[in-house]
Amino acid sequence: MSENNIVKISPLSENIRVCGRSIAENGVRYLSYTNSFIEFEFTGCYAAAELTSDLMPPEDIFRAWAGVCVNGEVKPSKVFKLDSGREVYELYRSDKPERVKIRLMKLSEAAFAKMGVAEIRIDGEIHSAPKAESQRRIEFVGDSITCGYGIDGIWNKDVFSTETENPIKGFAYKTALKCGAQFHYVSWSGMGVYSSWVDENAEKPLDNWLVHDIYPYTDSPLQKSQGKESHDEHTKWDFSSYIPQVIVFNMGTNDQSWTKHVKERCDIFCEKYYAFLEMLREYNPDSYIVCTYGIMGIDLLEEEKSCIERFKAEHDDKIVYVPLPVQQEADGIGADWHPSEISHEKVSDILAPVINSLFEKMGI
Repeated sequence: MSENNIVKISPLSENIRVCGRSIAENGVRYLSYTNSFIEFEFTGCYAAAELTSDLMPPEDIFRAWAGVCVNGEVKPSKVFKLDSGREVYELYRSDKPERVKIRLMKLSEAAFAKMGVAEIRIDGEIHSAPKAESQRRIEFVGDSITCGYGIDGIWNKDVFSTETENPIKGFAYKTALKCGAQFHYVSWSGMGVYSSWVDENAEKPLDNWLVHDIYPYTDSPLQKSQGKESHDEHTKWDFSSYIPQVIVFNMGTNDQSWTKHVKERCDIFCEKYYAFLEMLREYNPDSYIVCTYGIMGIDLLEEEKSCIERFKAEHDDKIVYVPLPVQQEADGIGADWHPSEISHEKVSDILAPVINSLFEKMGI
C-alpha cells in the first residue's frame, strides 16, 4: 500500500466520535477509563491508528490493552497490547474498498498504563462521525469488579495482569448490551469510599485516593500522572456532555478489607458511602441510582441498605438497591478471587431487568 494513498486524520476531528471521559492534550486524544472508545466511519481498505502509551508501571503485566470492533461487532475482532511508547497499529484491512465503521476501545483500566490516540490513518474517505445507537445511557461507577479484573485468569494460578482483565466479559458491558444502552465507566481497582483495599495487617485505612477524588473530574488520574498533582489543576468533567438516565454504583468490596465488622469503622463507612450518594445526586439530579454489591462478600450489606433508606427519606426515591449473590466456586473463580465470566453473566441477568424497567418507566 502506497504511503501516498494514506489520509491522516486528527483524533480531535469532528469526524471522530468519542465515548467515555477523555482529555485531549497536544493533539492527542487520551482514552483511560475502561471501555472508553473512539469511533469513525470510512470507505476504503485500510485503517490504522498511531497510539501512545506511558508504559507505566514499567512491568509488562501492566501494559495497556486495546480492542477493535468492526461494523457493530459486540466482541472485538482484534485485541492487542501497547508495548511501545508510540507506534502505529493496524485496525482493519480488506481486499476491496467498502464502507466500514471502526470502534477502537481501551480495554485495560485507568489505574495502569495510559493510551493516547495521536492519529488515525485510512486509505480512503472519512465520513461524518457515527451517531449513538441508543438514547439510553448508563454510567458505571465502581472498583475492580466493574473493570473486569481477573476474568481471564484462574484463582490460585494467576495473579493480576492487564492481559487477564477483560471488561468485555464483565457485568457492566453485558448489562449495557442487554439494556441496549450507551455506557460510560468511572472505575478503578482497589478503590473504596472510606478505604481502598488493605491487607489484613493494616493499621489504618488507605484513604489517599478514593472514588470521590476522581468522580468530579474528567481524568484526574491521567493529569496526576502528567505532573499535575493538585485537583485545582485538573479538568472538571462536563456533566452535561453525557447525562446518564441510570447510574450503577458498585462499591464496598474494598472497604470491607478495613471495616471488618468493627462498629466504629462501619459507621464511618456509612457516612462516606452516603456522602458519595449525595455527590452522585449533586452532579446527576435526574438520574436513577442503582446501588449493587455482594459478589465478593456481603460484610457491608446492611450498612449499604441503611444508607439507601436514609437517602430515600432525606432526598428522593430515585434510588434502588440490588443485592448480589456471592460468587460460587462451581462457577469458576478468576485471578485474585475475582468473579469469573459466569458470575458476571449472572450479575447482568439480575441488573438488566431492573434497569430495563427503569428505562421503560421513563419512556425510553
